[in-house]
Amino acid sequence: MASPSNTAPFSAPPSSIDVTGFDPQPESPLFSVLPGEVRNQIFELALIQHDDDDDDEASAYPKDSYWYRPGFRGPRRSSSSLLRTCKLAYSECKQVFLREQEFAFWFDRGPEGRTGSDSCELFFLGLTEEQSRDLRRVRFFTQMFWLEGGDNLAFLFSMPLFRPESLTVTVRYSDWWHWEMDAPLRMGEDWLRGFRGPPGLRELRVEYETLAGKRDEMMRIVERNKKWKLAVGGRRGAGRDEDGAEVDVWDEDEGGYLSAEGTALEEWRWTGASRLGGRAWLHHGEGDTVEYVVVTDTWKFVEGAMSEGDRARRFEQRLDRKRSIYRAMDDGNASGPRETDLHTRIAQRKLDLTRRADRHRRTRGESSPHVQARLLSMALH
Repeated sequence: MASPSNTAPFSAPPSSIDVTGFDPQPESPLFSVLPGEVRNQIFELALIQHDDDDDDEASAYPKDSYWYRPGFRGPRRSSSSLLRTCKLAYSECKQVFLREQEFAFWFDRGPEGRTGSDSCELFFLGLTEEQSRDLRRVRFFTQMFWLEGGDNLAFLFSMPLFRPESLTVTVRYSDWWHWEMDAPLRMGEDWLRGFRGPPGLRELRVEYETLAGKRDEMMRIVERNKKWKLAVGGRRGAGRDEDGAEVDVWDEDEGGYLSAEGTALEEWRWTGASRLGGRAWLHHGEGDTVEYVVVTDTWKFVEGAMSEGDRARRFEQRLDRKRSIYRAMDDGNASGPRETDLHTRIAQRKLDLTRRADRHRRTRGESSPHVQARLLSMALH
C-alpha cells in the first residue's frame, strides 16, 4: 500500500516508540535466517521512493503546473506499510526509510501542503533526535525572492533538528526573476556569500533550470557560483564589532568546508508543456511544448581550513530575531501576522505541532507506532 501523500503533511511530536518488547520471531526466515545486511537491502528496495504519474492519473500533478517535472510528476510515495506490520519490522525499517528517502519542500509555487516555510519548519520541529540523525537527504525548490538574501536558508539551518548530509537546491525555470517577461537571467550571490551549512552537511547540489535557448545565460551564472567556498557547522555566539554593535560570532568550522572545485557539471534536458501555471506565454511560442535544460553543480566537503582569500569574500548571516509568523489555529486556518523572536517562534511551532498531531491521532484512533510510521510517510509529497 502506498503512503497517503496527497493529504497535507503532519509530523509526529517529539516522542519515541518502545520497541523493547517486540517478538524476535524465530520462526520467520526473514528475521532468523537472513543476515541483517541482506534484510537492509531488501528493505531499501521495498521502501524505494517513486512519483505518481500515468499510473495514477487521479493524483498526478497537472502537466502545466509549476511543480510538474521529471521525478515530480505526482506525489512521491514509498510503500511505508512495511513499517506498520510489526514492532520488529518498524525497528529495523525506520532507519532505512529515513535514510533512503528525499524529503522535498517548495518555497514557493509547490503542491498543496508542501509549500512555504511553515511546512518545512513544522516537519523538522516534529522529528525526534533519532529521526534527525537518520534523515539524510533534503531538497528545496526555491524562488529567487526566497533564496537570494540567504536569511531564509540561515534560519532553517539554525534549527537544531535540521541535519541532513545532502541538500539539493533546485531553481526551476519559473523561479528566476521576471521569467514571465523573458527577462535576462540573474541571481544575487548573498546566499552563497553568507552560506553556513548545518553541522553534518557534506554535500550541496544546486540544480539550475531554464529554457534550452537561454542555456548560455544560465551557464555564466553556474560558472560564477562554482567558485564559491561554503562554510559548514560551527556554533553561533554573541559578540560585538569595533563600533560596539552586537554581532554574531562563530567558532571554528567543523574541520572543513564545501567546494565545487573540480566537480563535474551534470546536464540533461526534458520537454514540458508550453502552458505554465494554467496559461499560455507569448515567448514560449505557438507549440504545445518547450525544451528545458537542467545543469547540476555539486559542492563536496573538503577537510582543512578555507583559504584566507575565500574566507575574506564571505560574510556571516545575522538571523533576524524578529520575524512575522502566522499562528496555526485549531481550525487549521491562520491568524494575522505577529512579531516574535527566534526562540518564541520555535516554541510556538512545537506547540502548534503537538496540537495538530494529537488531533490527527484522535481522528484516526491509531496506536502510537502506526501514527509515527504513517506521519513519516505522509511527509513524502
